[in-house]
Amino acid sequence: MKRSKKLFDSKVLLRTAHLDVFELSAEPEFLFVFFGGSGIDEEEYFQRSRTVVPVFDHVLDEVQVVPMTFLYVTSPFDVPLLRFAAQPALAEEWNRHVLSELLEPWDGLPYFLASFSGGAALAFHGIHEPKLCIGGAAMGFDGLGARFLKPDHWRDPLRFYCGFADLVCNHPANRSVIDELVCREQAEVFQLRTGSHRLADYTTEDCLGREIKHAHRLACSG
Repeated sequence: MKRSKKLFDSKVLLRTAHLDVFELSAEPEFLFVFFGGSGIDEEEYFQRSRTVVPVFDHVLDEVQVVPMTFLYVTSPFDVPLLRFAAQPALAEEWNRHVLSELLEPWDGLPYFLASFSGGAALAFHGIHEPKLCIGGAAMGFDGLGARFLKPDHWRDPLRFYCGFADLVCNHPANRSVIDELVCREQAEVFQLRTGSHRLADYTTEDCLGREIKHAHRLACSG
């Protein structure tokens, strides 16, 4: 596996942006795009531009046979993701940044979206709609409203993962959103037997590893 940090001069955000890139194949068949949780300030964002996050290494080593490129998007410090639902123009600007800048080097490849915590707002306010997007999963989810609609071309509903002791995704307000989306057949839920609200609790073979294999099956079924 080849790990690297890719820097972008973003014309949309008017600053430098960065992306963690994990290449499991020289000829990837699809992208797995993972959006990190919110709460990152400007100092931490730019500190992360100098290193590659190590939290994914173990599970990616376990699934190395999967012909994909895994991308990790650190949550931006200057994008008001909690206002996306009320102000769609903000979401459209973010989506333009992701689709025309971050994913541009892999233009034309199908992609699967995943998120942790408030990263759900970054992943599922429009980036999931293009035909190249083959599915999505929200882990320890937060910040996604009940108005989410699964694209018609998705084979499966949005897949929620909730840790047993995760007080965020199991909060009554978020459980209400999950219940409504499940009732409308827009989502399905996988309740984990362990785990709290930490990214490391979801980057396991039973959660992230399972979704990578699921995404591979979707990409192969074309």
